[in-house]
Amino acid sequence: MINESKIKEVFFNLLETYSECDNLILSLSFSNEENNKKSYLGGIRIIKSYIVLSIINITQKELREISNAIKQFGIKYIFIDVEKKLPFEFTLNKGSKKPNIEYSNIYAEATERLSFAEIIPWSSTNLTSIATIKLLREELGNNLSGNKITIIGLGAIGFQLSLSLIREGVNVNCYTKNYTKGLIKANAINTIRSDYTLASFNLYHSLRTSILSSSILLECSSSINSINESFIDDFQLHKLVLDIGKQAFSKDFIKNLSQKKVNFKRLDISNTLSELIYNKLFPPKISLKVPAKNITISNHNLISGGWKGLPGDYVVDDAELPRFVIGKINKSFKLDPIFEPFNKWLK
Repeated sequence: MINESKIKEVFFNLLETYSECDNLILSLSFSNEENNKKSYLGGIRIIKSYIVLSIINITQKELREISNAIKQFGIKYIFIDVEKKLPFEFTLNKGSKKPNIEYSNIYAEATERLSFAEIIPWSSTNLTSIATIKLLREELGNNLSGNKITIIGLGAIGFQLSLSLIREGVNVNCYTKNYTKGLIKANAINTIRSDYTLASFNLYHSLRTSILSSSILLECSSSINSINESFIDDFQLHKLVLDIGKQAFSKDFIKNLSQKKVNFKRLDISNTLSELIYNKLFPPKISLKVPAKNITISNHNLISGGWKGLPGDYVVDDAELPRFVIGKINKSFKLDPIFEPFNKWLK
């Protein structure tokens, strides 16, 4: 459990240990473990002069309790996983004796109570999908098209990964405990996918059949010990097994698999999260153009930066200081290309 005195002690110890750093950042996220929703402290990361502390499964009540400590230690950035994975909390108001329901909306609680800090939303499902695809490219090569991959579990992560892989031309075989619900999702994936991809999504009744259907397996389920040592012989020909859900493989299975020549990895999204935090703290210096319209140059209507144009308008690189003409909007609201230097075109 997270309380004010404990978190103050942790904040102090971190700043004392990493004396080269002078700032704390919080990263709040939520576990997929069905039987463990208690809050706990996660890992730490050092990003230049910042110490990033991860807190898992913090409740709205706990966040309120430590809000003064967060303010006292001058924490300016708080990254919050916006996915709702904690159960609702029911309490009874002492005065009115009316039930009070908290909907595990940590992001809303933080934006209301921690107005002194910048609250940055992120999605663990999106980050997990990005990290997985990145690892697959490292293991299989940049071009994933044509591969056949088995996904165990069709929750938020399994569904998003399936859709991302199908879009790249990967054939996906899947097993999920709830076959009826899985069929609905399978139909959705095959409906959403492009008509121009040959890849397809296949749902299996049998866990063993799905395991044997390809040599690459992504375990995304929240089931506990569902893949035990009785399945060990089914993995003899696998060239990559990636543990994403981190609950389904039993200890005996992992121990026995380590004795075989199977590339077994556990997904770690910490580097991907660190990249997200780094890019927020130190954004690249890119000159962003705002939508603009200018009619002062030779009576030509110049637009740029996403301005909604009308027939006769000219799209340029910068309506305020044009250097290049991209095209002219025609009567059908389509762009007729020009692609000439502005001064040359103006003459």
